[in-house]
Amino acid sequence: MTHDTTPARAARPRVTALDEYAIDERRGFVPVADPVDELPACYRPWEQTGRNIAALIMTGRLRPALAAMPVLTPDRLTSRAEQERALLLLTCLTNAYVHGSAPLARTLPAPVARPLHELARLLDRAPIVAHASIVLNNWRRIDRAEPLSMSNIDTQVTFLGGVDEKWFYLATVGVELAGAPGLSLLVRAQQAAADEDHPRFAEALTALVKVLDRVVEAFLDVERWCDSYVFYHRIRPFLSGWSAPGLRFEGVDREPLVLAGGSAAQSALIQAFDAGLDVDHRDEQTAGFLTGMRAYMPGPHRRFLQDLEAGPSVRDFAARHQGTWPQLSEAYNAAVAGLSRLRAQHIGITGRYINRFERGAEAKGTGGSDFTGLLKRAREETVERLLS
Repeated sequence: MTHDTTPARAARPRVTALDEYAIDERRGFVPVADPVDELPACYRPWEQTGRNIAALIMTGRLRPALAAMPVLTPDRLTSRAEQERALLLLTCLTNAYVHGSAPLARTLPAPVARPLHELARLLDRAPIVAHASIVLNNWRRIDRAEPLSMSNIDTQVTFLGGVDEKWFYLATVGVELAGAPGLSLLVRAQQAAADEDHPRFAEALTALVKVLDRVVEAFLDVERWCDSYVFYHRIRPFLSGWSAPGLRFEGVDREPLVLAGGSAAQSALIQAFDAGLDVDHRDEQTAGFLTGMRAYMPGPHRRFLQDLEAGPSVRDFAARHQGTWPQLSEAYNAAVAGLSRLRAQHIGITGRYINRFERGAEAKGTGGSDFTGLLKRAREETVERLLS
């Protein structure tokens, strides 16, 4: 079933400055300031347990260790960066508690449940491992005197550790950094459409094609250091969500939570390309899932997507001028084709990392989706936006 209603788009762009959405010109959705790598001394129980998470999982001591921690409150965290560090630690401890031993835990003890629930409420985020924590805020520069790059980066928190798990998160940071220059180009294309600036429009979308090609290269780079067998059996389980009947948060007055696990769809990057290029996902399968994944993004990033979607349609602008400015539709089609290539590679790499171990209807992504059908339909919807 397809949704036929399309919201009206504004004549002028709603996005004027990226920094109003916690977006950096060079780093994109990756924080402009390096993540904090240690909390104040009063939160030592969280830090100590987080730093020993692999040993505690392997020895079966994690659940008793979390249950024995004192119940701390997040009110002594003095900055957003410290709150992000705390959310990273607490969500990783939570997913390790749930998935680290058999059977799956259905109740999270109060020493983790209460501060995590409060912190997630403060940050308007889901209290589970998600892309914004495990990727965007889970890195440090090896040498602080050198700029952030893929040769100067390490993780802060892992579940079992090792190069495969580290690289899975870091390579995803690399995808975000590769795509970062494209965000300002999307805004520039909308502004050019509103201003009827044909050369600037074509220039922005032509440059975007090169960015998309770099994103594809970065996306495939995950295979350099992350083995698919290790990912499926050692990394993926800890990124999974909580199916019905959900996870009960001890000491918190609410129903058990059913939440999706970490997923690439929780990154605002590809959804930003969709929004900026006016690629609609109206099928129930794609629209529902992609919209649902926005609940796991930071609030400013969600607002960016909404405002980009509400701005001028670059597709409509290119279509209106096909007869007099054919280079506009050519530039638009090249950008959409670049996004389609990215989606094709996503189908391939996800299949190599999951589908080779699970067949048919059993294959699910870490976000809980029927990933094969969803990704194929998303690519089809992308191709359908090409101008003939």
